Amino acid sequence: MTIVEFLEARLTEDELTAQAATDASPEWETHYDYRDVKDLEGHFVVQADSHHPTTTQAAHIALHSPARALRECEAKRAIIADFLRRDALGDLPGRSAVEDTLKAISAVYSRHPDYDPAWS
Repeated sequence: MTIVEFLEARLTEDELTAQAATDASPEWETHYDYRDVKDLEGHFVVQADSHHPTTTQAAHIALHSPARALRECEAKRAIIADFLRRDALGDLPGRSAVEDTLKAISAVYSRHPDYDPAWS
């Protein structure tokens, strides 16, 4: 499996997970007074019970909304497309900055069983 194939598979998984997590609005926000996370239509994504989630956990959950996950997938796909374009043109002398970027992105998925440590 190439690094591009690996990343494409992980991005597809991320996109499907983000889409499945969206009941209404894919954008989420935190309501700090209650440590709740709601989508922009006011539907609860996380409703605090006693001390969980903490305000910082709720902020983290809201920050990594499905909308953000989908934007990150789109940005990573643009990097992959740039790599493939440059590779097709023979414009990748030695180790290119784009190839290094792909390796850095793949490190996010280093706990996946298909991850190749040689990409580090």
